[in-house]
Amino acid sequence: MENLMDDTGLLVSVISGKATTAITRKLYRDFRAHGLSVTPEQWVVLQVLFVKDGISQQELATMTYKDKPSMTRILDNMEKRTLIARLVDHSDKRSNLIHLTKQGLQQYQQARTIVVAAMKEALRDLKESDIQQALTTLKKIYKNLV
Repeated sequence: MENLMDDTGLLVSVISGKATTAITRKLYRDFRAHGLSVTPEQWVVLQVLFVKDGISQQELATMTYKDKPSMTRILDNMEKRTLIARLVDHSDKRSNLIHLTKQGLQQYQQARTIVVAAMKEALRDLKESDIQQALTTLKKIYKNLV
């Protein structure tokens, strides 16, 4: 039987999945250790809204690489916790615009410091050129599949 780990495609898939899982688990642990109740998924939404507040749910889903049902679930939970507010888009009444609340901004700012530290740890000993090459490669893989 052929060793599956000799298959480059499978190896890339497994290792990228393990790296993603390791980062997500670290962020969960670090957020909890600092008394934050946001999840890594919610933090990504807060990050996007911090940069571009008042965007549609569809645009937010696209920017965070989430499907519509997943984004709806994430936003429902965030709205219950008053991290975001959904307001009707006056130019298209069928659409909601998602806004960061004061509570959401506070959670974002607290979590950002934790995320920066976690990413520094994850990327330590890597050259900037290696990081950029990895990003370029992963983006190409993603584009090939969507």
